[in-house]
Amino acid sequence: MLGANAVVLIAAVGMTIVFLAGGIDLSIATVISFSAVAGGLVMAQTDSVVLGLIVALVAGLAFGAVNGVLIGYFEMTPFITTMATQLIARGLAFVMSAGIAVRGTPYAMLDFGFLLWFGIPAIMAIAVGIVVVMGLLMGHTSWGRYVMLVGSNAQAAHYSGVNVRFTTFTVYAVSGLLGGMAGFMSIVNLGNAIPGVGDTLLLIIIGAVVLGGTGMNGGEGSVGRTILGVAILAILTNGLNLIGIPFYDQLIIMGALIFLGTWMAMTFGRRRGT
Repeated sequence: MLGANAVVLIAAVGMTIVFLAGGIDLSIATVISFSAVAGGLVMAQTDSVVLGLIVALVAGLAFGAVNGVLIGYFEMTPFITTMATQLIARGLAFVMSAGIAVRGTPYAMLDFGFLLWFGIPAIMAIAVGIVVVMGLLMGHTSWGRYVMLVGSNAQAAHYSGVNVRFTTFTVYAVSGLLGGMAGFMSIVNLGNAIPGVGDTLLLIIIGAVVLGGTGMNGGEGSVGRTILGVAILAILTNGLNLIGIPFYDQLIIMGALIFLGTWMAMTFGRRRGT
């Protein structure tokens, strides 16, 4: 269960940072797919895990940078911008892979997928490490404070001397970079690069962030809370599968839970505001 949700956790951290800055990144799920395909193709040709990782990270960062430039510097609407890049990333993933799984993953990478560190899947240990690093950046650096300030009140941040455009750019760039990492980890988890691996992940990622208590209006939440949100969805999904609840009934239950989590986050935010 831990290994299966490592990809979601990594991507959810990126979405959390975007939410904290008052934005949204609809492209992160398909960036996972594109990065997985790009990294998988390189590994199939070179048999190099390192090159595959670099390509996957660069691919994710490229999409994140495009989003950041368009939203931060050209002030385009985040919803429309990331929806457009979502479609582009998905199309490229299927064109590059011809719509089929990319085979030829190095054996070292396949073995890593089964590796345990102190009884914990190595892939989840890496995901938790990423959470810790991002939590430290958000909580103990000026960049993290700028992100929170931009999400709370962009105009006030501007008057306080914060470079709002650059901060917004970095938020989406980090989201794309983590999407690339999540794409690479999906190869570890599944054994092959699958062009549609991210198709069903977007709502799960958003749901995990919201359930963790991070508001979509910006300035409220934390990276640490996202761990709780991912854990809730993982345990819920696993439990529903074990007791034999049909898939579509699970969607109803998860939707209701996300609605409840959103309502609680909004209520908590109002009380703190008063």
